[in-house]
Amino acid sequence: MNISGVSCHGNMQKTERQSIQPLQDEGRKGALTGVKLSEGKRLDSWEITHVQSENSISLANKYQTGSIKVVHTEDRHYLRNTEQYFGVFEQYAKGQISEDELTAYSAAFESNVHCTLNTDRNSVWGINALVKEMKENISKGIANTPDNLKTKLSVDGMEVTWKELMNMQKKGEYIDKFLGAGGAGTYMTYANIGIARAYVHKSGLGLTEQQEKFLCEAVEKKIDRTLETSKILLELAVADKQNPMWEGYYIGGTRTQPVASNPKMISEITDVFSKIDPNDKSTYDAAVDRFQEIMRPWETTFASYVARQAPGYASSYVQEKEYHSRAGFQAIWNGTY
Repeated sequence: MNISGVSCHGNMQKTERQSIQPLQDEGRKGALTGVKLSEGKRLDSWEITHVQSENSISLANKYQTGSIKVVHTEDRHYLRNTEQYFGVFEQYAKGQISEDELTAYSAAFESNVHCTLNTDRNSVWGINALVKEMKENISKGIANTPDNLKTKLSVDGMEVTWKELMNMQKKGEYIDKFLGAGGAGTYMTYANIGIARAYVHKSGLGLTEQQEKFLCEAVEKKIDRTLETSKILLELAVADKQNPMWEGYYIGGTRTQPVASNPKMISEITDVFSKIDPNDKSTYDAAVDRFQEIMRPWETTFASYVARQAPGYASSYVQEKEYHSRAGFQAIWNGTY
């Protein structure tokens, strides 16, 4: 479950309602042990309920006057594509799902946006206003589409329409996809960092300058976390017994995974991809070519090692390695990674 960003996994059990007595002002006894609360603020007037669920993984809080109602979100509420929540919100506008279901789906939606845009708060303000506009359109016989909804949603103080938010999500989710695929502590990690920095500015989704800046900041925070993870892996690898075969390219490799450690290679790989024009494929192809040149001495060295283990395999190993790498870079450019 997830409450205010704190995660905990496991099945929820039914909880009996407990009365919480308010503090009282003992005044003349000489010891102030509490303050007498008005009826509206008394904690024993709150009602906390939740339902047992086998697949419950987080909670969504729904606040009502005089009570707090806690509604479970389950795996099914976390949709694979954030744009699919449009259909869910319209279902509620049509009266096809309950308010509790709307609350659960809204919490899952907000969590998706929070993860992609790295917002400070796990919330998107304005969903109720959005479904209200959907209801009004339905009553007037107007179709709800991302293009015609005018409600402004607020994300960390930035106001955006549904379509604008989805454009940001689409680009952010794709960057997450290839940025995370490189893992940490590899030379591909630094290539993906460079690509991510450039890809934010790739046109086609019509982001405003403010929205692009917002997404840039989110991506940089994720890059910082990736670099921090790489640093931790590097520290572990330094403490490992070194494999001389990796010298000059990697460290570790005995008990820990080998970690990219050549600062000149790392710097150049990151730099060459950071400088690409994301709207000009020729600059991207040139960066890929340079990456191949930088990595070729290592590929040859490692292929030689492989050949000593299995003679005749070196040439095919290098070719396969380069082919797969180029295919991967092409997939990133095409948005199919």
